[in-house]
Formats: sequence, structure tokens, C-alpha cells
Amino acid sequence: MLQTSGWGAGRAQPLIRPGDEAHNQTTSDCGDETTKKQMTTYLSESTTCGACGRVFIHKSLASTNSFGSPDLDLRPPEMHRSTMASWVQRCPTCGYCAKDVSKFDEKLRCVIEDANYQLQLADKDCPELASTLICAGKVSEFSADEVAAGWNYLRAAWAFDDQKCDPPASQWRSRAADIFAGVVAKGTPIVGGAGGSQAIIVDCLRRSSRGTEALAIISQALEQDYDDVIRQALIFQKQLIERGDVACHRVEEALPHPVT
Repeated sequence: MLQTSGWGAGRAQPLIRPGDEAHNQTTSDCGDETTKKQMTTYLSESTTCGACGRVFIHKSLASTNSFGSPDLDLRPPEMHRSTMASWVQRCPTCGYCAKDVSKFDEKLRCVIEDANYQLQLADKDCPELASTLICAGKVSEFSADEVAAGWNYLRAAWAFDDQKCDPPASQWRSRAADIFAGVVAKGTPIVGGAGGSQAIIVDCLRRSSRGTEALAIISQALEQDYDDVIRQALIFQKQLIERGDVACHRVEEALPHPVT
């Protein structure tokens, strides 16, 4: 689970959840020229779909690296940033989407055979990676894994961002915010460290033009004894909202702002 130390480090941390450590991330100070030359590497692995039995090849992430600051929602910097396609699997026959499609519960069949699920997969106007992540989110929601669902929807928003598809990016970021807020309301964090979950929800809300809701969370959060970096990020978010800024910003942009 991410710790708040990933919020301001020039050496970014991977955006992973417990059990998602499917790769070894190489990180280094930016002055390390040897490490900077290291490339992202993948492994071609044979995978058997648990839903239909189809055997296919999936490219899993073997190693990567990150240099610089993550975004305010903790999307990692390059080169890790561009490896999202390896974070989720999609069966080319039945369309089952999950972190590991070899694992399947028959209770999920109604989800992957649902017309809306299949329409999402077939939507030619939607980036394929975004569709895969949305469908993985639907599977996670049905399985009552709300944290995984929220991350899948937020990552779908990132995939839309990469294709300059702003309206659907906002839509799925908003959906992620609602799910995350529900999880946190039950006392479950979505990342490690006090205040980290609230900071991510605030960014999702701001970037989906729900600034009023984000400001309410910021007001409550600033009354808490959170880490200075979290407070810096929240103060910066407040300033962004007040000037109507819904763009992507990095954690490092927040750090010069004085803590009050």
C-alpha cells in the first residue's frame, strides 16, 4: 500500500495496492546515469482464462523505473507511467478482464456476459485500455472489492487522459471519487498514511469539476494533524479549485506552498 512518503519524493513510488506487486520497480536518484539508462522490460507469459479456457499471451511487467514526481492522484512518472497495459489482463475470447484472468468465480459470469459489459468492450470510440480497465472495475465492484474497483476506474481515467478524451476521463474519475469516498467512510484507507486517501479523493473531485465537494473535504482534512506534505497538497488543491483549474498537476508543484 502506498505510503505518504511517495507524495513529495523526487524518487516516485509505484501506484500499487497490496498484492499488486507483480513487478520489480527500479528507482534511483535522478543523478544516477546508469540507472537512468535502464529500460522497462516485459515478459511474455502464457495465461489461461478461467472463464472460457482460452490460452493467450500476456505481457507482464518485469522491471521499470520512475524519475520525478507523481501526479496529485499518485499516478507515477515515467517510465512506470506508460506500463498500464501490463497491470490488467483481458481475455481475447470472452472479454473477462481482471488483474489475473486465470482466477474466476462462476458468480462473475453474469457480469462478463452482461450486454453493457460487452458493449463497453466493443466500443470503438473508447481506447481499448480504458475499456479493459472499466470492465475490470465492473468485475471488482460485483466482487465487493471496492478499493480495486476505484483504482481500476481511476486508471481508466488516466488512459482517457493519455488519448486527450476529457469528458470520459472526468466521468470515470468522478466514479472513482464516489467509490473511494464510500470506502473511506467505512474506515478503510485506499492508500497508506493518514490523509493520503482524502488527498486522492480531492484530486479526483477537482478534476471532475466537483470543486465544492472537494473544498468541503479539504476544510475537514486541514483540521486534522496530517503530515506536512499532505497539508501542502491540500492547500495547493484549494488554490487550484479557487481558480477553476481542473488540469493535471504533480505533487512537487504543491510543496513550495507554506503550511498554515
